Amino acid sequence: MSAVALRLHREAQARLRRNARAEVESLAESLAAIDAIVLLADTQGLILDAAGSGAFMTKAQRVALMPGIVWSESDRGTNAIGTSLVEATPITVRGAQHYVAEHRILGCTAVPLRAPDQRLIGVLDVSAEPRHIHAQTIGMLRMAAQWIEHRWALDVPDPDIEVLRFARDPALLGTHREALLWVRDGVIVGANVSALRELDRGGMPMQGSLLSERFHPVPAVGGNAGILRPRNAAEGPEFFAEWAHASAGRGRTRAAVPPPDVVDIVPATDAQTADDELVPDPQRDRLLLQAVRVVEAGMAVLIEGETGTGKELFARALHARSRRRQGPLVAVNCAGLPEGLIEAELFGYEAGAFTGARRNGQAGRIREADGGTLFLDEIGDMPLPLQARLLRVLQDRRVQPLGGRPRAVDFALVCATHRPLAILVAEGRFRADLFFRLQHFLVTLPALRTHPERDHQIGAWIDRMLQRQGVHLHAAARDALLRHSWPGNWRQLTTTLRTACAIVGPGGTITCEVLPADIGAGTCANTSADTAPRADGTADLRSVADAAIAAALASCNGNVSRAARTLGLHRSTVHRHLARGGPRSRA
Repeated sequence: MSAVALRLHREAQARLRRNARAEVESLAESLAAIDAIVLLADTQGLILDAAGSGAFMTKAQRVALMPGIVWSESDRGTNAIGTSLVEATPITVRGAQHYVAEHRILGCTAVPLRAPDQRLIGVLDVSAEPRHIHAQTIGMLRMAAQWIEHRWALDVPDPDIEVLRFARDPALLGTHREALLWVRDGVIVGANVSALRELDRGGMPMQGSLLSERFHPVPAVGGNAGILRPRNAAEGPEFFAEWAHASAGRGRTRAAVPPPDVVDIVPATDAQTADDELVPDPQRDRLLLQAVRVVEAGMAVLIEGETGTGKELFARALHARSRRRQGPLVAVNCAGLPEGLIEAELFGYEAGAFTGARRNGQAGRIREADGGTLFLDEIGDMPLPLQARLLRVLQDRRVQPLGGRPRAVDFALVCATHRPLAILVAEGRFRADLFFRLQHFLVTLPALRTHPERDHQIGAWIDRMLQRQGVHLHAAARDALLRHSWPGNWRQLTTTLRTACAIVGPGGTITCEVLPADIGAGTCANTSADTAPRADGTADLRSVADAAIAAALASCNGNVSRAARTLGLHRSTVHRHLARGGPRSRA
């Protein structure tokens, strides 16, 4: 396979790769002593990534066991990758068990990877000399596969899906052994193996059943699920439960690796999660009402504003108030898509349209938005050739997928940008005809520092978050928050408050000590020595970070996974804090 075709395949499998990368590398390191390699392949048996022993990698490449090669059973005969996909079960193939004679230098064991709806998403393989594929190697591989499936289950692309995690032992929450349910509007749409093992006992199909048919009491979405009992058990067992993912980003667990996943709907930002998160603002509410009327008249709305001012939140509120609210809201970040794939992503393609195309083709985001709203975020970063195609779609209300015939579409269009499009037009980087088509109605969201009711807005938001978290605020810290310029706008303010609430815990008091050093340095210097600037003008960030991690560990009774989730960190960061002798609590 050519390098270009492999890159396209990898980009199309970005979600799988980003959720598997950490486990592939970790497993390769663990198996370094036996000169093994770890391989990740897609559902067609195409090897996407390889890591591990350089010496054995060279040997494997002699028989084409390398990225860019398909190891399906139909192409290669009996082999661990291809046969495990056909059988949909873990498979070990040693030496002469391989069909092709040249492959008998290999010992391979593979585990198919599944999504919570039980469809195959790929396969993980370990290959080494046949004598090294023993029970311990197989056990390590299967544990790595469970972690990949767990990461995938929490990395939900659909903002309407919630993830309920539960376990008999609360220590298992946040680990690959917890049970997970995907829930949309109270209906279970997916479950991992642990959930099936715990609940699938009465013959009732798990997928498609109501959450209320499984649990009593029924856990309220987004709230603290607490203690649950399955309805099919008279006296128990009891499960400890919590919501791992709430729609539109509330507490969402995200992968630490940042490559864009071109098949995912872009989630809302952490600060702007739902319409009820908005602080009442008469000026914005008036614009929102006018914008609803504009889109219902068949015209586009363009939202301008700095990063963090709530552009996506405005778009979601607009969709929720329009007559199209029963249809889909499809959000696409034009800046987050690889330029080589954005055309196929937006307009779709038919089967066989290009090398690396999906077997059944792809509808494209514009067709997915049919009957609903298409939200194009960062429209200013769309390449010029694609701007011309988008303009034609808006004029004809028809979209032509690559290699296919035109299809009629009906959607409302909302665009957003943090860059002034008028300047981009003057510079020749944005089409003037598309600009005039988009700016039927322009919404400009003010930066927080320039908002005409700045102090009132900030104060109202602070009070709302404190009330929800059950946390108090020291007068000096409040003054520091009100006086800060907030270059990151609402997103920065919200993140700062959430972090501070996590540090002090329920019932605690936020003081200047727990605020970032750059917020109200003058005010904070009078109430805290921990974050005071040093002689060189910088802050002791290590002590601030250690204090935050220690406080989170204390509030979570030493549970590293929970503390990491509370702070929005990866577990490895907390472990590094403990490894260098960081305190477990602010004793």
